Amino acid sequence: MLVAGLGASWPVIFGGQTQWTVGLVATLISFSSIIAADTFAFIGGKAFGRTPLTNISPKKTWEGAAAGLGGCIATSVLLSRIFCWPTFTLSAVAFGILNFFGSLFGDLTESMIKRDAGVKDSGSLIPGHGGILDRVDSYIFTGALAYSFVKLFLPFYGV
Repeated sequence: MLVAGLGASWPVIFGGQTQWTVGLVATLISFSSIIAADTFAFIGGKAFGRTPLTNISPKKTWEGAAAGLGGCIATSVLLSRIFCWPTFTLSAVAFGILNFFGSLFGDLTESMIKRDAGVKDSGSLIPGHGGILDRVDSYIFTGALAYSFVKLFLPFYGV
């Protein structure tokens, strides 16, 4: 428990919130909301999944996608409040939606590349997880989308 507490408090130990940049906070929110989206999509798809999302990735379902979207938005809103991100709740919701769709399109893009190549997994470095690309595919588009959001919309909030 002590280790988990230290792991979560590293920004406070190394300078506190006064040293955080908007980019750091956007990155932390993006990474966390993508993890939440993947986790909620997996749980929601396993529990309620009936309708396939696409034949590119047959195990993905609309129900899982809806759960992933909800988890991504909730995480984005919660962390924007915790990190005192200078936005209204509506922009945190928009940021969560943007992160979710970037994550989903990255995942589907990597699945499409694997299908075209005729391989099931992109590697065997992580057994049972489909390879390194399956772990990072959700981040392919979200970096550019998060950067664009910060540069285009946060100036309206005086940042």
